[in-house]
Amino acid sequence: MSPDEVLAATVREEWGRLVALLLGRFRRLDLVEDALGDAVEAAARRWPADGVPDSPAAWLHTAARRRLLDRLRAEAMAARKAPLLVVDAEPIGGGTVMADPGGLVEDDVLRLVLMCCHPALGPEVASALALRLVVGVSTADIARLFLVPEPTMAARITRGKKKIAAAGIPFAVPAADDLPDRLRVVAQTAYLAFTAGYAPGSGPDLVRADLAGEAVRLVRVTLALRPAEPVLVALLALTLLQHSRRDARVGPDGALVLLPDQDRARWHRDEVDEAVRLLAGLAPSTDLLTESYRLQALVAAEHALAPTAADTRWDRICAAYDALAVVSPSPMVRLASAVAVAERDGAAAGLAALDGLDAELSGSHRLPAVRGELLARLGEDDAAVIALDDAIRLCGNEVERAHLTARRDGLTTP
Repeated sequence: MSPDEVLAATVREEWGRLVALLLGRFRRLDLVEDALGDAVEAAARRWPADGVPDSPAAWLHTAARRRLLDRLRAEAMAARKAPLLVVDAEPIGGGTVMADPGGLVEDDVLRLVLMCCHPALGPEVASALALRLVVGVSTADIARLFLVPEPTMAARITRGKKKIAAAGIPFAVPAADDLPDRLRVVAQTAYLAFTAGYAPGSGPDLVRADLAGEAVRLVRVTLALRPAEPVLVALLALTLLQHSRRDARVGPDGALVLLPDQDRARWHRDEVDEAVRLLAGLAPSTDLLTESYRLQALVAAEHALAPTAADTRWDRICAAYDALAVVSPSPMVRLASAVAVAERDGAAAGLAALDGLDAELSGSHRLPAVRGELLARLGEDDAAVIALDDAIRLCGNEVERAHLTARRDGLTTP
């Protein structure tokens, strides 16, 4: 791999661990991410000229640590020059910030996620911070996950960091009795991290199996802390079912393979079987988040258990989406439901179900992509091309964009 590719892979795979190491030593969230970003920038300049180091992650850690030490020395110097100004150059909260020495939570990634999920932060801010700090998801992709403009998400993350710094919120693992209060935010964070890996909003990869797999692992580790917790069981079933298709979703040439065209022999049946067993033990829940994950898992199970695409029970899938629209109403649920309606009742019915979504999904490529496909099925090629042009313009993922371009070009070629 080229130096740039090694650097990109190292950032993807090691970001969370590096943040955890630096934060564990320096306890300064306001400095850690900036220092690590500076280290990545330095690596981008130096590695092409000097060569890739034997241990890229260790190189980034050392470079970031030096920048942190330089910054802390500068703060200490400023404090000496301005004795009337109180500057705490020590870690916020002193040496007791890490309430758990490792016995309660041994997993570094989960430890950091739990730290981010402090109850003083709103759930959306906590999840966004965890996605940015723990797995290094870009602000743009986090904004896509939350269906908000990128500047809005950047401001939200910045406010969260400032609140942590200003309030002196300790990045400490909560006591065992406090864990349940944070599990819902941890679950939402794992769900969003999985989505970022399963369907990256930008970049050259159709699937980031490493990130999706890390999210599945995070759910397992959290479930080990709270065995049989329904929201975690439902989420594990959902992520396993989706993740089981990872190898079949990309063709040998790197192109997108649609669900009906996938080689089902390449699906990971052990993961499907485990998920189905988990679902069998889950009753409908009055907890909205648990029921949302359970219903989504039921949809995924219908796909996973159908012997062929033609055998898919779209009536059951539509029923699950109808229930999901009540439990967790969102424009993305309505979009997915419209796709299911089109498969059950025809393209015209699917198009009708898309009405009213444009304002809510104005920045997403998925709505015009679905509309273009349904118009093409109805033989309205000119309108389909216009819709697909919109989808191509909005799509940040290179593989998806290539697929959409090929579909559009197929409609314009005599």
